[in-house]
Amino acid sequence: MTSGVIRPLTIAHLARSLQARAGQPMEALRCYESLAALWIRCCDTATPGARALREMTLRAARRLAAGETALITPEFDRIPDRLTRDASLVRLPASLAVQGVECPDALTLAEAWLGARRDAGPVLVAGVRTGGAYLAPLVAARLEAAGLDVRVTSVRPGEDLDVRDRRVLLVDDPPLTGRTLLSLAQSVPGPAGGEVLVPVFDPADVQGLRQEGITVTVLPRERWQSTRRLQPDALSAYLDAHADWQDAGPAPVVEGLVPGRENSALTPWPGVRRRSPARAAVRLTTSGGLRHAVAGWVPPGIFGDTARAAATSVRSPVVPATLAVAPAMVVSEGLAPAAPLGPQPAPGKLEEAVDYVLARARQLPVESAVPGGPMPAVLQAVAGALTGTDAAVAAPASARMLQLLSALAPALPDNRCEAEKWFLDDAGRLRKTGHLAHAYRRDNELLTPLLDLAALCVAFGSNLDTVADRLARRLPGSRPWYAPLAVALLCYGTARGAQLPRTYNPQRAAETAVEAYRLQRGMSKAAEAVQRVLSDLVGGPETAVPGVVHRWQEPPGALVQPRLPFGGTAARPIGPGPTGEETQMALKAVARWAEGRAQAVREGDVLLLAPLKAPSAWDRDRAALEDLARLLPRPGLLAWCGVPVVTLGEVS
Repeated sequence: MTSGVIRPLTIAHLARSLQARAGQPMEALRCYESLAALWIRCCDTATPGARALREMTLRAARRLAAGETALITPEFDRIPDRLTRDASLVRLPASLAVQGVECPDALTLAEAWLGARRDAGPVLVAGVRTGGAYLAPLVAARLEAAGLDVRVTSVRPGEDLDVRDRRVLLVDDPPLTGRTLLSLAQSVPGPAGGEVLVPVFDPADVQGLRQEGITVTVLPRERWQSTRRLQPDALSAYLDAHADWQDAGPAPVVEGLVPGRENSALTPWPGVRRRSPARAAVRLTTSGGLRHAVAGWVPPGIFGDTARAAATSVRSPVVPATLAVAPAMVVSEGLAPAAPLGPQPAPGKLEEAVDYVLARARQLPVESAVPGGPMPAVLQAVAGALTGTDAAVAAPASARMLQLLSALAPALPDNRCEAEKWFLDDAGRLRKTGHLAHAYRRDNELLTPLLDLAALCVAFGSNLDTVADRLARRLPGSRPWYAPLAVALLCYGTARGAQLPRTYNPQRAAETAVEAYRLQRGMSKAAEAVQRVLSDLVGGPETAVPGVVHRWQEPPGALVQPRLPFGGTAARPIGPGPTGEETQMALKAVARWAEGRAQAVREGDVLLLAPLKAPSAWDRDRAALEDLARLLPRPGLLAWCGVPVVTLGEVS
């Protein structure tokens, strides 16, 4: 179990860990995942040594598939020395890091393929990087054990496979669209083409591949190990055998599952996405009586280390209390959201949230990045957008923003305090869920509590000035905090703006519309501040920063996706806001127009129109919005900010 300082999951860290344990026993899954990560990195960068690492990974897969729990770590001279200096973060496959696929599922997938084949000849198992490359050696090991002539490799679109006379089996993560797999399968030379082996959330996810004539072997989600582990009998046995209960005294007993909230992979929970990790609500019999809890999947092996450390280390009244930790599961207290935060939560709740972020930063500090490491991609994107230059010219701006973000020591990202994760429980206490998920997000390369603090502006409807003031009072005598928080908000919003939920019910639509608006508003103000800081680096006059409201005539790509406050055209000022009579006319016009189409949500002096159906493309909504503009007392009152916005107060 990881304790103390959290080390970022970098290639260098994995390579040095293997070197330090050369010739010694090591937990089998950890050894296998580490070797696979190094092999994948060599393939991605064309680093010499990929062949040797592939063979080491395959040997570890054979032992792991045979049921061995400990392996002797390979000699360090087989690991390329340059990997020990590679500061890049490990590319985490979503399937193994957040969705619930485990390495034993690869063995089950291989057995399913074997069961449907009588004429299996030589095969080439090709793992589609990144996720498929973690699974492919295990598939190959199981096929070898069945007596097949097997080779293993990895592949990305555009790379050629050395097929020769072998049948090609493409192994990958659960597919979203299947386009990558279809392209690869159709590009395989030879009359047989390529077959596909994948775990799936739903068999319909590969229907497009089958319609194109691709042979597909699937492992449905109900057969994944993470799903089966949460079945009532299996859950009790797993906890009895592996759970480390946090409280002293007799271990609780699983009384049963809560009806309607059994296994979320099989019985979807409200608000839980189909591709989320499986979880189950359970009743526990304890020495103090009946207690409700949630058993949630976390990755076994290296990908779950930080999640398990967070579960056992963070002590705060804000997060759900951890009741037990197991290799692939965390049991937390069951929480029932009793009330939303509301448009403007009480000031004391923001104080609690700031205290929580800082306390967690102290409890779970992350090891500082290696000096001279790669510049985080999100910072490069923000710097280029703010300066209007390419990545090479924007390098000084990126470096300056990275310096601003180093104002607070690195800390566990904690899912970056996404707005929908905060709520009030039935006792009116502020609570935070999701604190174990996505411990190392692929889109969040900045391990800093400033991201969490800046994101509070979105969750609590606050502003950077308020959060900066709260931070200065807690850290007296320190630097001004506004500019670092502004950079953090731009980094947070750049990633979050493209990830807002795309599945809707009326409540979810309203929450998403408000979050989109707050992101846009906060990022526009942050961009103004950061551009002033960077002006002496990029030279010339400051670039005008677009206002928070973008006129609807500028077509967006899709509803409920904020338009970032750079790279666009500033909203034109149109004079004073509507009069009292015009406001009432606007409210009535919106009510008529929105019926069955959108939900009107009030946020300050604007009315947000949240779509009640899945967000549609602008082309299908433009005519409808033109109708709304004609209904309003002034067309200019209609604007765009992630969702259509009708201005009711002063127009900016």
